[in-house]
Amino acid sequence: MATHEPETRVRLTIGRKDRGRALTSEEFADADYEEPWKYERARGRLIVMPPDGGGHVETTSPWLKRLVVYWDQHPEAVHQVVPSAWVRVDGGTDRIGDIGVYLAQGPPRPEVPDCVPELIFEIVSPGRVSRDRDYREKRADYHRLGVREYVIVDRFKRQVTVLTHAPEGYEERVLTPPGVYESALLPGLAVPLAEVLPS
Repeated sequence: MATHEPETRVRLTIGRKDRGRALTSEEFADADYEEPWKYERARGRLIVMPPDGGGHVETTSPWLKRLVVYWDQHPEAVHQVVPSAWVRVDGGTDRIGDIGVYLAQGPPRPEVPDCVPELIFEIVSPGRVSRDRDYREKRADYHRLGVREYVIVDRFKRQVTVLTHAPEGYEERVLTPPGVYESALLPGLAVPLAEVLPS
């Protein structure tokens, strides 16, 4: 009597050498990734990004700290604050936001990556390609997804661009020190930009 071995699927191991590789949504979700590089997928092709450097970490940390403290103090308003928030834009594009904020509201949410954060924060990395991705590509992707507020933190320009969802596109306001970041989605939160965008 013949027995059938269960079919075992070999997981892909993805690294920086795979930049530009065609990947399905399932392959992207199931792969093992070489560290410390970071990965996204756009139009079915793999994007490989350098690991976060010291400047990126130093800029991200005070924002993350304030958002987590707000979450702790307002559990009725915030469901989760997630570093490296994974969202699937469509069948060809997966994005990793630096910080995703999921509000505590409404019916049960779908699983990640199909659960869309209400707020996404991106910390601009050096280089034109990274800048274009944050200011143009992700802006279009996040608007299409329905992200209610997209915040671009640019330490190089010492400014924060706050994009608020509207049907025809994001409404934009640019903040600079000594201004304060506030959001209607996070009542009571006030982030002095001079403290999170050091000169």
